[in-house]
Amino acid sequence: CQILFRNFLVCGSVAPRRKIATSGILCVNYYDTLGVTPNATQNDIKAAYYKLSMIYHPDKNKGSPGAAQKFRDITEAYEVLGNFRLRKLYDKGIIHTAGAQYADVTDHESHDEIKKEDDPQTKFYKAHMKRSEVPHSSGRTPIYDFDEWSRAHYGESFERRQAAKNKYERKMQQQERHKQSLRMEYILLGMIVCLLGLFTMAYDEATLDSVKKKSKEERNKANES
Repeated sequence: CQILFRNFLVCGSVAPRRKIATSGILCVNYYDTLGVTPNATQNDIKAAYYKLSMIYHPDKNKGSPGAAQKFRDITEAYEVLGNFRLRKLYDKGIIHTAGAQYADVTDHESHDEIKKEDDPQTKFYKAHMKRSEVPHSSGRTPIYDFDEWSRAHYGESFERRQAAKNKYERKMQQQERHKQSLRMEYILLGMIVCLLGLFTMAYDEATLDSVKKKSKEERNKANES
């Protein structure tokens, strides 16, 4: 009931305050589009969008108008629900569309707040919204830069993974240097022990030779006497 009431506010009381850029816009529940509930967290919304966008992205569904429309719908829904301030305004029934279909808001303060709260991903979508439109009657489909799209969505995750990888590599390098240092210490200690052993053997032999020589001299003196 709450969702229906909100949609009624969106389609009825809110629409007259705006100049809609396109005609025939249907009232769509963005939560249903992303397959989440109004109680979903921002992380839940982001995860749902990433999952659906990978499934319906036009680069993976070439020649499929249905997939293109679905991708456009989930992109439009994420532009609003993925932004905390836009989501609050949407829940209040103040806005119901995003991206290339943004209307001229008469409440300039609300419009300024929307702009301030745009995160990099939302800005990316606003700039590239037309590229995710359903193919025209001519049959031509937009050209998508999937690498750019991937960087925009997964850049933060990639940076975290890269940072973790670099940290792990540094840790492994430190451990390897520590092992090498220990090996060098063991080698040095072994060399010292060997040198001490050789020195001890040489000293013992010298002492033994001295004793033998002294004993021989004493025997010679005794024989002479």
